[in-house]
Amino acid sequence: MYKHLNFEDRVKIETLIKEGYNFSKIATIIKVSRSTITREIQKATGGKGLPNKFNKSLYYANQAEQVARKNLYLKKSFGKNKMSNHRVKVIRQKILQEKWSPEQIVYGLRNFGVSVSTIYNWINQNKIEGLNNKLLRNRGKRYKRALSERIRASYRQRKSDLNKTIQHHSIDKRLKSINNRTKFGHWELDGVESMQSNHLVLTLVERKSRFAVAILSKSKHAKDISDSVDKFLNDYHGVVKSITCDRGSEFVASLTQSTFKKHKVKYFYAHAYSPQERGTNENFNRLLREYYPKKTNFAKVSQSNLNKILYSINTRPMKRHKFKSRLVVFKRHLRYINQKNMIITKQIS
Repeated sequence: MYKHLNFEDRVKIETLIKEGYNFSKIATIIKVSRSTITREIQKATGGKGLPNKFNKSLYYANQAEQVARKNLYLKKSFGKNKMSNHRVKVIRQKILQEKWSPEQIVYGLRNFGVSVSTIYNWINQNKIEGLNNKLLRNRGKRYKRALSERIRASYRQRKSDLNKTIQHHSIDKRLKSINNRTKFGHWELDGVESMQSNHLVLTLVERKSRFAVAILSKSKHAKDISDSVDKFLNDYHGVVKSITCDRGSEFVASLTQSTFKKHKVKYFYAHAYSPQERGTNENFNRLLREYYPKKTNFAKVSQSNLNKILYSINTRPMKRHKFKSRLVVFKRHLRYINQKNMIITKQIS
């Protein structure tokens, strides 16, 4: 028989997790089924589909109680009339025009009143006119990397490894604090090219906040790239500590390196054929391609138009930021830096 968990049960679950008990043992002590414990932890942590070991570490009784009460409130408040004209209109607008995902809609909009799975079900069952899986990000599919780690590792052993510049600035020498994203101000750099002209878009993404910047460049020539990088570093002076990019000739060029050095920014080169080492940037480029498909001629795209698209992406809610946007998180870090600098200035004076 299914038992509804109360706050006392949730406190017990949190305590037993900290003491190292597994799900089966916890279920026996609480006198519920193991699946009840699994569902409880997944709902409280939002970790459906993630390893149980990871979800367990995020479980807290107070947070779980709040989630349970919110779900109960939504269930009582909206009941059978979930698929209202208003919700359908919002879902269609957010997905088709603003490129949001169902998850971003549910958690990014206040009290939207339906679950993520409900929106997916409506789309899968063709209940929302003009919407289907093919219009979702990744067309509703999850893609796996085609290359195994063994093959990727073998690709890294290339002549470019012998290049002294690349070796001296290898990603292997990047600090642990940059790798694990504990520090703010470390960026990834890449280029999104045009098939119709030499124009391209330089994209830069801050690793901790995921805040993105995009700058149009006339070509991949070192002079144009270094000018674009210089503009970015001038605009974001003080919040760029390092940049990680691939081994493209435009980034390894002495002109580009000189620009990094001029602004006293550390720079690192990822291994060959290893886009996963710049995953934050790759993910953003994929989002940008939703607005500018591969056949887009960037020579006909203005920076003002590009800035509008940037704003749209930077203001979307993100799950990893507890559904705050990239822009909100980025500004929060900027405020912290400014406050810290004020304290230092006062101490000096």
